[in-house]
Amino acid sequence: MKNVYGYVRVSTRSQNYDLQVESVQNFCKIREYNLIKVFADKRSGKDVDREQYQKMIDTLVEFKNPQAVEAVIVTKLDRVGRNVRDLENFIKSLEANHIDFITTLESVDTTTPQGRLFFHLMASLAEYERELINERTEAGLQKYMANGGRMGKPKIKIDMGEVNRLLKLEIPKTVIARKLKISLPTLYDRINEEKADAFNTQMKKDNKNEG
Repeated sequence: MKNVYGYVRVSTRSQNYDLQVESVQNFCKIREYNLIKVFADKRSGKDVDREQYQKMIDTLVEFKNPQAVEAVIVTKLDRVGRNVRDLENFIKSLEANHIDFITTLESVDTTTPQGRLFFHLMASLAEYERELINERTEAGLQKYMANGGRMGKPKIKIDMGEVNRLLKLEIPKTVIARKLKISLPTLYDRINEEKADAFNTQMKKDNKNEG
């Protein structure tokens, strides 16, 4: 007879997990499994530091599975975790210790070739997802640097030499903005930035001369 653990979880303390426990118990009776213990948490699935969940993992992995458990049974995948990475890490921990994983309501069963294939596919998808995230992060960083370390759209390039030439000719700023195909606020921002840069440069020269 196969020794197994059950794991059940609800999100809030006002909920109860009786139906989950019953589902696990009935499944074990049909399969003729020896249900040694059901670990139960009342915590969000986003929290991997659930007390009973960690206790189960510690018993199976850290304490070398003293009760020779061969499978962990839950009702649904989301009872273990709310994202693919948590599930993948959980399954890998079990797999490394020759422990199967079964869900009673979703027909996931790593004791079968189909069930093992499912989790290999899931792990591959998780790796693909991580690669996409890394690519997006790298692209975002490059965009950030190209924008002068600012978030948002890349900074519009403006020929300030042309702007200053037109200003000296007393061309209205609205006309200059229209000519350069930029908004009037953007034009004002660049003019003010140039003034600030010139002021800072002069201040540095004055301080250097005083020194």
